[in-house]
Amino acid sequence: MQAPLLKYRILPTARIGIDELRSYVVRAFGWETWRQTSAQIQETIAQIRQFPGSGHVPAELEGFVDDNFRQALSGKNRIIYQVRDDTVFIHLVVDTRRDLQALLHRIVLRLM
Repeated sequence: MQAPLLKYRILPTARIGIDELRSYVVRAFGWETWRQTSAQIQETIAQIRQFPGSGHVPAELEGFVDDNFRQALSGKNRIIYQVRDDTVFIHLVVDTRRDLQALLHRIVLRLM
């Protein structure tokens, strides 16, 4: 018997990343490529919900809040998430080529 999927919540920081990613992909490659990318991200989130422990701790976040942040790769994108109780919180969706450390600094500065 398969375990039920965890609930999930896409946080505002991840929504911003998805919007930026969509704008870039549509502008550079077109709507069909975005549809494929979006479907791949949704599939990866479904896999995270089913197997939340399968992701690994991103090097940039090692030692940060008890190492409970993980990442899963979805094509050329990273999905940074955290599992609390029965819910997966999607914190970031970002291109693998972006500097995650610099992005995290910008996010923290915006929050202050």
